[in-house]
Amino acid sequence: MTISQIEIRNIKGILNECFKVQLKAYKPNLLVAPNGFGKSSVATAFSSMNTQRMDLADKDHHKEDLKLEPELSITVDTNKLTADKTKNEIRKQFDVLVVNSGLTPKAKKHFKGAVSSTIEVKPITICKIPTKAEFSYKPTDAKTSFGQNGKILHNISDLLKDSRLLDAIQGVDLSKFTQVRIQTAVQAIVEKVNQQNGSAAVISQWILDNCIQELRAVPILNSISERLVQYGAVDSEIEGFFTAYQIASIHAADPKIFSAATDWLYYVTVKAHYQDLLTNFKSSTWQWAKVEETKKKKELVINFPKAHQLSNGQRDIITLVVQLHKTLYEGSKKPLILVIDEVFDYLDDANLVAFQYYVTSIIEEYKARNQVIYPIILTHLDPGVFFDFCFNKHKIQINYLHSKKIGKSQDALHLIKARDTQAGVKDRLEVYWFHFHTGQCEIPENDWPTNLPKNWRRSEVFHEYILNELNRYLQHKNYDPIAVCFAVRVAVERLSYELLTTDEKRSEFLDTKKTKNKMEFVASTGIDIPESYFLLGLIYNTNLHWSQGRDYVSPLSSKLSHPTIKRLIEQVAIDNQGEQ
Repeated sequence: MTISQIEIRNIKGILNECFKVQLKAYKPNLLVAPNGFGKSSVATAFSSMNTQRMDLADKDHHKEDLKLEPELSITVDTNKLTADKTKNEIRKQFDVLVVNSGLTPKAKKHFKGAVSSTIEVKPITICKIPTKAEFSYKPTDAKTSFGQNGKILHNISDLLKDSRLLDAIQGVDLSKFTQVRIQTAVQAIVEKVNQQNGSAAVISQWILDNCIQELRAVPILNSISERLVQYGAVDSEIEGFFTAYQIASIHAADPKIFSAATDWLYYVTVKAHYQDLLTNFKSSTWQWAKVEETKKKKELVINFPKAHQLSNGQRDIITLVVQLHKTLYEGSKKPLILVIDEVFDYLDDANLVAFQYYVTSIIEEYKARNQVIYPIILTHLDPGVFFDFCFNKHKIQINYLHSKKIGKSQDALHLIKARDTQAGVKDRLEVYWFHFHTGQCEIPENDWPTNLPKNWRRSEVFHEYILNELNRYLQHKNYDPIAVCFAVRVAVERLSYELLTTDEKRSEFLDTKKTKNKMEFVASTGIDIPESYFLLGLIYNTNLHWSQGRDYVSPLSSKLSHPTIKRLIEQVAIDNQGEQ
């Protein structure tokens, strides 16, 4: 299934937006947009759903106008599912989890009305604490109940405290063990075993030689035995069968006590898991997140120290990892939409790798369980940040919320493709079209790609085009983002070239490949280059090399829409006109 559209109405900063996307199961799906665009509105839309309807906080209504009805719709394989104040079609088919940093302000009243405030991290509730219960099991009673050869039964007291027991019985309907057909088959095997003589080892070998097929024919015992062997909880198939026999017998004796005991074992397992998880992440000897039990609400929670006692990066990675692991323990069989709301804004390289590792691990775990997951990552970061890490293996799905149609950029994109795919014009395009040069070049009509404007055969005509598009951009008119990228690159290179004072250095500048290297060459001569020239590397260092299917326009237009970037480009344009 593919989620192809997200439509949001009247939620936070979004009045009515329809986002065309391609969200795939089992792949990290990036939703990229600049700060202030409305990514938090998308996260709020998903987090405000309960199982029945949209339950939006008053402050999260668009313009805080309660008359504006909130609505979230997603399109899945052409089927539109909607959540509003009266229904929730989305949650009928999907589970939804939104992960964010959890920061919240907290006010405290003091003596005589004084008030102070702090920023705290909201505790994460893991689960309810069940009533403590133990399995009703005594090894001697089990052996006596079995009969003369009860010695064949191993003491399973330790297994009843082991999380592998939960894995072994998962999905097995133990209530069927008491069915007449199964009991008849099992008792027949027990009677045969009790008729044998010898040590436990001798009898085990006799069972393997004479009764193994009868044991395998009992589905409940066979299923549990196979898993016990697989997980290393028993040493042999025979031990596995008679351990499964004891487990099923304990359940048959009192299903309610058995259920309560498995609930308690599950809780103990979860608690130990989160304690180990936090210990593995502990990098501070001062304050750290803790796994704690709340007596009043009887809940297991992760409590965080005050925000200033924990670095932003530590807080974000712990929050993320705990929430990701929580999805595994909640055990829903519905497909999960997992929305990660920019929790990695403060992560360093190591924690960014950790973040990607855990997301990848969750994806693999869901695959192993035959469960479906849609990881959706809201970010303002350039997707290139992720490319050198784990996500490459899973082929990131990149979606730009602030998407822009190719439109006027079609010819510029054809030029990029020609430079990378047509050897006959590659070098000339690279030198005279893609960068600043004091000379001009005209490519013969026979060599010129047929899908490009004919007058662009002359490099000066192309440069006139990109300069015109730059002016349109600065005048708030419809413009070609790729052309503006070219124009900024050429302008910065021209201005840097003009700072050089000797013909020898200017010639070396023109021979230097890549704008970044040209700038470094000028700086190496001791010339003080305006800082804005380097800052605009965000634009002119855009990777203009051809890759089929890549969206060149949306990320570039997103950066160009930022007011500070626009002011920097405007100043460069003014300086460039002064040099011409």
